[in-house]
This record gives sequence, C-alpha cells and structure tokens, in this order.
Amino acid sequence: MTSTTAPPSGTLTVTRPSTGHSLGLLALRLVAGAVLLTHGIPKLTGLDGVTAAAAGSGVPAPEIAGILVVAGEIGLGVLLLLGLATRVAGGLLLVQMVLTWVFMHSGDGLFIEGQLNGENAVLLAAIGATLLLTGPGRVAVDAALRRRRA
Repeated sequence: MTSTTAPPSGTLTVTRPSTGHSLGLLALRLVAGAVLLTHGIPKLTGLDGVTAAAAGSGVPAPEIAGILVVAGEIGLGVLLLLGLATRVAGGLLLVQMVLTWVFMHSGDGLFIEGQLNGENAVLLAAIGATLLLTGPGRVAVDAALRRRRA
C-alpha cells in the first residue's frame, strides 16, 4: 500500500507501493483482463447477437452499443493485462459494467434462484473502480514508463 507521512519538518513524503499491494493489483488486472477477453473475442463473430441483445434490453443505438461493448471488452482486456493506461481503463471498465448492469441485469435483481445474474458486471465494475483509484501497481507497463521518465 502507498503510505504517506508528514515528517516533523512539515514536508510530505510518499513511498512506493508495497510488493504485496503491487502483486494484488497485478492479480486483479490479469483476472479482469482475461475475463474481458474471453467474453469479448467470441463476440467478434457474433456481433449481430450482441446488437440484438442490446436492442431487446432497450439500449439506445444498439448497433453502436454492440460495437462499443466488443471493443471495450477486447481493448480494455488488453490494456489491463499490460497495465497500460490503467487508470483510464479502470474508469472505462467501471462505466461499461455499470451500463451493462443497468441495461442487461438490473430488472431481475442481483440474484435469481439457481442462476447467475450480473455478478460478473458488478465484480468487474468494482475492479474498474479499484484500478481507477489505485493505478496499476509496480508490475505494469505504466510503472515502467514512469520509471523511464524519472
């Protein structure tokens, strides 16, 4: 975890994230990225089905929404796996999964007896919020780029 202390001199010191913190963020990124890719890649050959599902759920401009869903799942999946533009990717993931929950799952509630309903979207939204707030940790392309600039 990043720690902040105020030494007696009144200056502010920020230390690097701990190894455990960085490994935890790496695990979140890898799992979220893999889940997004395993959902997004098959939709490349079934975009008509994505568009039809969006239209049936009342999503505005379902043709555009279908393309954005697939592009988001694949593009954000790659960015999270790499740890590249992580805060932006986390914010976009949060938005995409909140919209997914609202349009595709909210009408039935979170739990339907005997089946899943939207838990994936809720978990991915929470991961997106976490990465938006924390960044990628030290094991990421973002971190390597920061080190290179320093």
